[in-house]
Amino acid sequence: MKNLIYILFAFFCLLPVGAVWAENVIPFVSVSASNSDGIMLSGNLVNYSGMSEKSLDAMHDNAPDGSTMWCSRSGVLGDVKLTFDLKKSYRLQNLYIWNFNPPDNLNKGVKNMRIEYSDDYANWTELAAPEDPGYTPDTTYPFQLAQASGTNGLNATNLNDGKNTPIRLSGIQARYVRLQISKTIGNGNWGGNAFGLSEVLFTTDEAVSDALNVIVDFGQVNNTCGNMLFGGCQNPSLPHSRKILPQLVDAGFNCIRCDMWLENILPSNITYQDYLNNVNDVQNPDTWNFSDLEMAVRAKKSGMKVMMIIAYCPGWLAYNGTSKGVPMDMDVYADIVRKVYSRYYKYIDWVEVYNEPGYFMTIDKSPYASAGTALADIYMTCVKVIREITPDMPIGGTSVVTHGDGGVGGNTNRDFFADTRINKDNFNFYSHHVYGDYGIPTEQETVTRVKGQLAKFGYGDLPVYFTEWSTSINNAADSVTYIGSKSHLFVGNCLVNWMRDGLAGAMHWNYMQAIAENGTTEQGIASDAHGLYVWDVRNKEGRLLPKAYVFRLLSKTLGLGIGENRVVETDYTEVGEYLNAVSLINNDDEACTVIVNKYKFPVKIALSSEAYYSKIEKYTVTYVEQGMDCEDIAFSNKQSIITLAPNSVTGIKYIK
Repeated sequence: MKNLIYILFAFFCLLPVGAVWAENVIPFVSVSASNSDGIMLSGNLVNYSGMSEKSLDAMHDNAPDGSTMWCSRSGVLGDVKLTFDLKKSYRLQNLYIWNFNPPDNLNKGVKNMRIEYSDDYANWTELAAPEDPGYTPDTTYPFQLAQASGTNGLNATNLNDGKNTPIRLSGIQARYVRLQISKTIGNGNWGGNAFGLSEVLFTTDEAVSDALNVIVDFGQVNNTCGNMLFGGCQNPSLPHSRKILPQLVDAGFNCIRCDMWLENILPSNITYQDYLNNVNDVQNPDTWNFSDLEMAVRAKKSGMKVMMIIAYCPGWLAYNGTSKGVPMDMDVYADIVRKVYSRYYKYIDWVEVYNEPGYFMTIDKSPYASAGTALADIYMTCVKVIREITPDMPIGGTSVVTHGDGGVGGNTNRDFFADTRINKDNFNFYSHHVYGDYGIPTEQETVTRVKGQLAKFGYGDLPVYFTEWSTSINNAADSVTYIGSKSHLFVGNCLVNWMRDGLAGAMHWNYMQAIAENGTTEQGIASDAHGLYVWDVRNKEGRLLPKAYVFRLLSKTLGLGIGENRVVETDYTEVGEYLNAVSLINNDDEACTVIVNKYKFPVKIALSSEAYYSKIEKYTVTYVEQGMDCEDIAFSNKQSIITLAPNSVTGIKYIK
């Protein structure tokens, strides 16, 4: 007997470590849900949001709003499904689950479910019910989950057997696993009106790779994008601009969208007849106020390009007496535009006519049936003046947004483009505004969609500029992506998406002060949570916010602010939940890759390319790192193993 024990002990001791008992967490799982509620997205189940670490011993938070968890929409009828893609076929051991943990909504946590698995997504097998479950099972949904406690620091809750036992997968071979939750309130959950979970981890006894594959093919050019993506609008205040403008230029901001507010330039206390009769020499532009345009002059002299909006109308010239009304005398309107433009054209690189006409323009008391038809007359009046002075000046518009009258494909554009005077010789680019509360989340807006809408009118091949963009037009909403710790990620994801999709240019909303320190008020200085800088009121100094680091990385460090950039093939499709990436060749024929690590843990990637280069340089932007310090990366056989910092934007330069 002693000999047998010794033989068995020796046998097991000679096994490679982990050969029998290893339990490796499968990394980089994706998930789709039958539906999700607001910010409680299914991706939160696999991205370690709310988790203390990446391990089976991790503890989950109890975020009251469920923002680190997944939950279905309330009151949705029908089956509730979660389908997990493990990215490759594994021999599976266990399934660990942290149930829904907001303290006031624990009853929404999943209760009874069944589990199915597949290797090909076509043929599904139901996992056998536990033999000794320790609870009374529902025969159709035999896996009953323990309810969460609502405390911060929740361990895996798993099965409701009194021991929180993980679900045994018992060596099944699968790539896909589906959780089918009972749709019955009180059976599929613990009594709430929706169904939720916090986190899900799968384990295998196989070795797992912790590196994500990112493969770049610099020989396959998929698209081109412009270099004017690194701009802003809504000027920094003039008193601050002498300190802030050089910082913006140094950070790679290369363009600005300014307003030619005609209602501010002309006197407001006159009448239409006063102008016609030149009362008090009012037709003389030397008597007008051009202070609003000083920022455009300073920006141009600093090296930025300027997009100028010819905006609105003096109230005394409008049919309805307001600045957003339609001019009642296009000859007088042309005279005003001519006098302003002739003074400032040398500081202007593009002209945009009007701003959000479908939203701002009021046609009451005018003979026009729609904003689009009125806009066509205003537009052609401006075109005539501009082309007389600067025949080659690019002109465009119309900055219709998605919430008003149907957006890009809606009524305003329909009526505007229906005017036979409008053509591609005088309409050279399209201006579009991107805010999440206009109907499409900012990061999900695409050039492709906008051009598809423009194609309805025959203008689908125009260059597109996103001339205003931020998460929401409301200052109070989602400050994390304005001035908080995720602002650099928001900027990185937007710009990466839009470069890949061929955007010509973009102007971030906005260049204004975001935060005032050492005093909160200065006369004449406005603050806006979307802004790009912090101003020290006492010491009269300013500094750019961390989201500006991303602009510097892309525009200056990687050289994407020089000229047209070629967008090349970058394959990271299996890990899109964790990364966002684009690779480009800039105007100086320099190659680079930009990678956004979207979650709070480091990510290791295997970066591969067949292109010739002698070394790789890595630049990292986080909320505290500006991305200027280069790190040389070793590579072998055209592959490098690179670790991305948590919640970071990384720039890779390939040096020939």
